[in-house]
Amino acid sequence: MQFPRPMPPLRLALLGVAAFVIFYGLGRPSLWLDEAASPLNARFPLDYIVTLSRTLEEHPPLFYILLKGFLRLGHNDFTVRLLPALCGLGCVGLLAALGTRLFSPAAGTAAAAIWLAMPQNLLLSRMARPYSLWLLFFLGALYFLAGWLRRGRKRDIVGMLAAAALMTACHYLSFPLLAAMGLCLLAVAPDNRPGWPGRLTATGLFGAGCAGIATAAYFGLIAQSHTPQLIADANETVTDAALALGAALGGVLYSFDVWPARLAVGAVALAAFAVLARRDRRNFLVLALLTAVPPLVLLAMGRSTGLYARHLSSLGIPLALALAGGAAAWPRLAPRLPAVTLAALALAVLLPLAVHHDKFYAVTSYQVPVIGNNYKLAAAGLAALDRPGTILSFGNDFYANTVSWYLDQHTPPLALANPRLTPEDREARLLFAAGAHWGYMAPNAAAFLARFGPDVVRHDIETSTVLELAVPREPVRRIDALPARYSLPMAYDRVFAAISALSGLRFHQNARGPALIPVRNDVDAAARLAFANHAPPQPQEIRINVLFDNLGQDNQLQALVRFDDEPPLIYPLSTGYDATRQRQIALKREAPYARMDVELILRCASRTPTLAGGNLQTLRLTGIEAFFCPADAAGPCLDAAQRHLTASVLGNYLEERFAVPGEIGQAALLAVRENIAAVDDHREAPWAALSPADPSRPGVLRLPLTAKRDRLLLFPRVGRDGMVRVYGFRPDGVRELLFALQNTGEKWTPVSARYELVVPPWLRDRETELEIELTGRWAQLWTLGDAALF
Repeated sequence: MQFPRPMPPLRLALLGVAAFVIFYGLGRPSLWLDEAASPLNARFPLDYIVTLSRTLEEHPPLFYILLKGFLRLGHNDFTVRLLPALCGLGCVGLLAALGTRLFSPAAGTAAAAIWLAMPQNLLLSRMARPYSLWLLFFLGALYFLAGWLRRGRKRDIVGMLAAAALMTACHYLSFPLLAAMGLCLLAVAPDNRPGWPGRLTATGLFGAGCAGIATAAYFGLIAQSHTPQLIADANETVTDAALALGAALGGVLYSFDVWPARLAVGAVALAAFAVLARRDRRNFLVLALLTAVPPLVLLAMGRSTGLYARHLSSLGIPLALALAGGAAAWPRLAPRLPAVTLAALALAVLLPLAVHHDKFYAVTSYQVPVIGNNYKLAAAGLAALDRPGTILSFGNDFYANTVSWYLDQHTPPLALANPRLTPEDREARLLFAAGAHWGYMAPNAAAFLARFGPDVVRHDIETSTVLELAVPREPVRRIDALPARYSLPMAYDRVFAAISALSGLRFHQNARGPALIPVRNDVDAAARLAFANHAPPQPQEIRINVLFDNLGQDNQLQALVRFDDEPPLIYPLSTGYDATRQRQIALKREAPYARMDVELILRCASRTPTLAGGNLQTLRLTGIEAFFCPADAAGPCLDAAQRHLTASVLGNYLEERFAVPGEIGQAALLAVRENIAAVDDHREAPWAALSPADPSRPGVLRLPLTAKRDRLLLFPRVGRDGMVRVYGFRPDGVRELLFALQNTGEKWTPVSARYELVVPPWLRDRETELEIELTGRWAQLWTLGDAALF
């Protein structure tokens, strides 16, 4: 009976050191900006993750899908980083095996030790991003490549292709690596199959397989995502790309900005390649191609936007192999390879533990002050401010989702993570937390203090600022006489004062204005208004206008209206995606009543992805208006209710600015015009206005569209009684309203006001026709030539 050969002591020491430096203090540093996106995205259902990668993300979905399984073990930072840590440890073992195949067992152990001593590789092994998983699959592909070069078996080509598919499912920068491996197959023949036939066969098989992988990736993921547009919009020269590549390569050699260390590693690597070129031409050629081809491909593309050292982390593998292989090929160093390995292991321990301890094992290790915050410390500081009746709001959606991720892990549960107000709360305690980006409510703390007065208390928590404001509450609205109108004030310091009760909602402000949004997905959140009726008893006509943004698939909004202790009346108001943004509830009340409660229930579904690490902002309650009219003279009062409803969307535009060149490139062009004429005296060169030629009937514009994005821009303008509507045709042929703008007031809406048309899921990535309908003399659509949607 044969027993497996015991692992050499030095290899065991290598794995032990690797496990120690990777797992020691793994959960201590706060998740940084990019890391935080990983668990925030992975917590959602699989269809959300895949849709995110197919539309908005720049990364394929495999890492998020695998991480989703690990989140079943817990949500703390150790668990979040466990997958990349295991992959990093796997990289050490697989690199040792690869070095054994290419050179010798001693050289393989040395290569793995050198790789571990390069600081970036340890960082990526402790970072909740796909890079260590990507490198593990890349090493698998190289292991099969080395097997092909040794034995020339086709099953090694199959193994390379399987690993290539997994690489591509982790990161799109796999394509330059696949090109490099293909050139290795072409340039180097297997030991037992010299000559060109074997090389051409292997290269052809691998090339065909990679073409299939690339085609599947492009049409399955890339074509519909933001990636092609990001590449097309990059305005760079080859010089720009070369500078970015040089900076990234410096980070591969030595992560931290220590130029003597970078120059030393680079010089030793060049010397190692020189030794290999003289003594081991075969492996020199393989490692030189793996090192040189990927950056040259990126340079030839002239694209380096957002390129960092981690994106070139694959180069660390051939560099480590070259350093170990060069030492093994140099007669003076070959007998001392164990000493080289021990020296590399000593560096692998000393550099992170002693020289750069604060970069690896402190709570602030991965903090990037310019673009992110220390979310863990921010959450800990907020937890210290917790008490019942506290409403926590944020300046930025991503910051909100990440800090909330930490707050949700607190034991015992925090009141501010599950906000509630009751009619008995005489005061609402508001906390506004902002990190590096303050958002739309205030540009900085000074502006916030100037806006909300001297009673604001400031708390500075590391890189975050928390501003506290106490607001006295009046939870019941009193109706003394008819007609009466009441509007919920949506300002930050007034909405929580006027609302009767609240659960699971927080304040949110974006470019469209203030709103209340849920704090959880797939859980009912509620806001209640209470009205005390002290008007003389008489029949009433009641209208309740509910204003909202519902831009997420399957989001639900409904209302419950209750008179005194009677059973509630239930009104389903909106199911997302919903372009209308408003509903009206009409009630006729004959019997007298003392109190009316209106409760709005919001449920944000886990369906529509965004780049903010969540989608809670896709369901926003933007306003509530109630009109109480005497039934015997209701006309003027009801007219006012209708006017307020139809005019509510007029000011719901982003800004006054026509489309810029980067947006014009995506324009949809008009194909059909019926009853349309140019308005000669309405021009803002090169823009012009279109309007109905005969105002007594609608003007119609039709345009073919294949929507690749989730939002489009249009520039309607309406005066009194003017209306602009946009319709789309569902796959079953049903005509559905996508956008509506109507003006019942005297003033025109602004020229160049940019309105958003949110593309519903059924419209994305399919060729269809949109219809734009202009109704009335004062209805206009501003276009740039034939371009109407941008």
